[in-house]
Amino acid sequence: MTTIDLDESPLAIRQKTDAGFIRRLLRRWVERHRERTTLIFLSRIEPHLLRDMGIEPGDIFDALDGKRSSVLFHPMRKPDHH
Repeated sequence: MTTIDLDESPLAIRQKTDAGFIRRLLRRWVERHRERTTLIFLSRIEPHLLRDMGIEPGDIFDALDGKRSSVLFHPMRKPDHH
């Protein structure tokens, strides 16, 4: 949450808000990059090894396609397929 000091100029307030937005945007980009790198790594593992880990190959491809409902993003959710 941003606090506003009435003695500050509108430009100073805008710069603080912009800096916070940029930090959040960069943090989210780094997080998505790590997720994608992990998913790409997992997609290269043999399907039988993935199943030994409790991961269905389709879950990885769903996650790579941007489906945030994938069991990989929500490990406590039960997969749709058995």
